[in-house]
Amino acid sequence: MNRSEDPVPGEPPGPEEGGGAPPLMPWTLVVGESDAGGWTADLEHGAPLPRVGERIVYIAEDGSRRHFRVSDITHTVQASASERPPVRESAGSPNATVSGPHPPHPPLSLRAGLPRVDVTPEE
Repeated sequence: MNRSEDPVPGEPPGPEEGGGAPPLMPWTLVVGESDAGGWTADLEHGAPLPRVGERIVYIAEDGSRRHFRVSDITHTVQASASERPPVRESAGSPNATVSGPHPPHPPLSLRAGLPRVDVTPEE
């Protein structure tokens, strides 16, 4: 790395220095509260992670557009694959919500989960 590429003092490291979100990643869109008619959806492919205050446009199957403003982003973690039973031993899908008894110990290894992007509808 040459001097022109040195990180700015006080700035968090970018992806090239081992920090920050990757440029394209899947994330979960969270619209409102689920008990008040809200909904969630996981992106099927990588996309830039938006920032708080940015505007997101949802294009429905009929071509109509709904506009949302990002209000919060929550980064999540989950037990790594080495902490979970093999998929073939599970009764549900690998993406199913975990229910039932949990291991008696805290996880020893974690992996990043999908970031949650909370949005509010714009008029």
